[in-house]
Amino acid sequence: MGYQTGRNILVNVKPEASYGVLPDNTGGKSFRANSGSVALSKEPIRSGENRRDGQQTRGRHGSKSVSGSYTADLSLGSFDDLFAAVFRGTWDTPLALSGLSVTADATAKTFTRSAGSWISDGVRVGDVVRFSGFTTTANNARNFRVVGLTATVMTVAETPVSVGSAQTGVGLARPKKLLQGVTPRSFAVEEAEIDIDGSELFTGVRVGQMQLNLQPNGMATVTFSLVGQDMQVKEGAESPYFASATTTVSLGMTAVEAVIRLGDRDVLDISQATLSINLNAAGFPVVGSNVTPDVFTNLATVEGTLTALRNDVSRVKNFLNEDQMSLHLLFTENESEPRDFIAFYVPNLTLSNATKSELGSDGPRTQQLSMMIGTDDRGGAFDPVMVKMQTSAA
Repeated sequence: MGYQTGRNILVNVKPEASYGVLPDNTGGKSFRANSGSVALSKEPIRSGENRRDGQQTRGRHGSKSVSGSYTADLSLGSFDDLFAAVFRGTWDTPLALSGLSVTADATAKTFTRSAGSWISDGVRVGDVVRFSGFTTTANNARNFRVVGLTATVMTVAETPVSVGSAQTGVGLARPKKLLQGVTPRSFAVEEAEIDIDGSELFTGVRVGQMQLNLQPNGMATVTFSLVGQDMQVKEGAESPYFASATTTVSLGMTAVEAVIRLGDRDVLDISQATLSINLNAAGFPVVGSNVTPDVFTNLATVEGTLTALRNDVSRVKNFLNEDQMSLHLLFTENESEPRDFIAFYVPNLTLSNATKSELGSDGPRTQQLSMMIGTDDRGGAFDPVMVKMQTSAA
């Protein structure tokens, strides 16, 4: 009899059509995990019997609960269904505009259209867009981050090549994006232990939390915390249960290639960053059943931290003045333009502290910046969210 190793384990995920009901074994997607595990536990029910022999009557099993987490390298298209679950939203259809008449200004970093409205056509601040059709080809097939927007003028973070006379026949593409919503989703999650030919299948699993983490000289990683309802076991020919699950092959994205924009400038002095969405998901034990009727997602909280080298007191002033700021994280693949990307945009934050490191240590002094994040109610050019996500994945 062999033993299961810690490496030869396959994690598969498939959305459920009905909550807590195991879907059929076709399809699914393999979760490219670095580490983690999901497990079922039961609440112990202790006997309260008063025994004269000084011993205790054996207890019983109570309500079941499923919990755990998996951490993975952030990669293109690998976790879009799980991101949609933690956002409780739906990936929209990519935006495609054509027949535009547009000028570009390298000094102001703007694209100005002659007619129509960027806002009415669906562009928003925090979007990443790509142009086509410019005879000045350096403006084509590039990722531009939208940092300001009126009906006719789009301001971007990158520097375009100036185009003084309006060029016609210009196109704009805005790859798909994900806004926060209120639609809960659930999954079946399988841990298939290949060495011992057995699987644990967890059902009624919701994504309770997502945390993005950036460290120097490391991969950008994402951790999904899961909360579920029940579990069953499959063995032999039934394991793995999702035998036809597909696996993405995109490379993991690195923290050193990330572009971070805090407020109105790109920053190069960040040594660590986190961004999390927490739905505070939990089951609810009931009488007459040992499983929760559902796993309930609750009010979403979005939090983040940045650790930065200290080169002036501007961020302290932002903290003292309670300045409204934004955060844009852009991760790209190592390829020629237009680079595939994943982006997160937080439109409405203030710094809740700016704690500096103690004196007397070698190296630069750092400061930790914690973010207080709320929904953006400005309307118009701004999406009504605490955080949104965008990707060039199909």
